[in-house]
Amino acid sequence: MEIRLMKLKDIVHVRELEISCIKEYFASILDNKWETLPQQWKNDLGASSNKSFTTYIESGLSFVAEEDGEIFGFIFAQMLHHVNNTENLVWIENMGVHSYLRRNGIGYRLLRAVIKAGIEKGATVVHSSIQPNNVPSVMLHKKIGFFMDRREVALFDCNDIKKKPVKN
Repeated sequence: MEIRLMKLKDIVHVRELEISCIKEYFASILDNKWETLPQQWKNDLGASSNKSFTTYIESGLSFVAEEDGEIFGFIFAQMLHHVNNTENLVWIENMGVHSYLRRNGIGYRLLRAVIKAGIEKGATVVHSSIQPNNVPSVMLHKKIGFFMDRREVALFDCNDIKKKPVKN
């Protein structure tokens, strides 16, 4: 299995894999079924969406796990500057591995590739988007040496017209 930088030509296969991972995750946390989500939400989900993919390719910090021309894993990351008193922070947005190949070291190798590339580009810290209830991901990050706490991600959709406008 080769771990290599993600390329533009990978978009179709990476998108399919990322969406399958998102569907799997949503099935365990959402009351809604995938089919009932608005199409625009589904189109915009994930780092492989049309809006985001190029940014992650250009970062030089996004990788795939490939064997015989087939993509079995991905990791999307980019360098952020001047975040929370940190000059060069690698932000890992999302990663995934085909369900039938998990626990074979692919995620570990992808995560290590991002860390190594980030250090080579001057990163001083790596942050990873992770859900505390995703035990395998938590254990993988701990194995590599990430500090873990109980933070969760909160989302406010500024484009949701159902929400009341924010007043001073």
